Amino acid sequence: MTLKKIKVNINSLLKEAFNTLLSHPLILFPFITIVFIRLLLLEILYFFPRTPLIVFFGPIVEKLWEPSFLHYPFNFILVSKLFQNFQYLLFICVDSFLIATAIAILYAVNNHKPITFRSALRNTLSQYIHIIVSAFILAACFYGLHHLYEFAIMRFIKMGSVGKVFFILKTFMEHGAPYLNLLLSIFISTLFAFVLPIIVIEKKKVFSAIGLNFKNLWGSLRVVFMVVLIPTLLYIPVLLLRNHVISNLYETMPEVRVLVLIASTIILMFVDALVYTAVTIYYLVKKEGL
Repeated sequence: MTLKKIKVNINSLLKEAFNTLLSHPLILFPFITIVFIRLLLLEILYFFPRTPLIVFFGPIVEKLWEPSFLHYPFNFILVSKLFQNFQYLLFICVDSFLIATAIAILYAVNNHKPITFRSALRNTLSQYIHIIVSAFILAACFYGLHHLYEFAIMRFIKMGSVGKVFFILKTFMEHGAPYLNLLLSIFISTLFAFVLPIIVIEKKKVFSAIGLNFKNLWGSLRVVFMVVLIPTLLYIPVLLLRNHVISNLYETMPEVRVLVLIASTIILMFVDALVYTAVTIYYLVKKEGL
């Protein structure tokens, strides 16, 4: 990877990120590990109504929900719900650390230093507290905006206005929620794009990293936003498939829920790998003043 040959524009950054992942597949290994952990979690949730897991999960499900969720087809509804709820915890405690590890590998590749996945994990471990705190702040911002949006929808729906414009806006707010949530995710990711690279590369504490992040974003916001947005558009077909194509199959074929979760997890791996690689390359270009 030769930073001097990289032009600071959206196409060049994404192209360089893609080529870097192809030529240095070790950078992908942390993201593959994220997928493995999530699919392992999904497998555990999938088998929770069966022996021997039901011995542990059965009383919990019966106490928190209803016994019907231990049986087909309602178990798939609970699997999907629990898997989605675990996303925040996994992102904060596991995903952020593994993404930081990928950044450490990329930084070593850029400096032409030999590195292994194990050594990258060991080098990144010293910054673990700052990594998970930054991930918590990012997740809290998304969670807050998400619930603010849900509150706005509920207030809007309760309004007694009538008319064509109100009906269109109401329909859009009700059915466009998954896409607006995706846009919120892109917005938050853009605002904190350089935090992990700064923590890993500069060995900064979390709040210092956030300050430097906003300093580096000044004058680069449009480029960073597009670098995050374009790969994330790959997730749009999953949303279309889930919300408009196969949603009717959820009642007749509840197993489809699990297949959608698997597809979502794999696609998001490639999206995150491309985004964080491109953002880190951009930060290195800015850092070296090229």
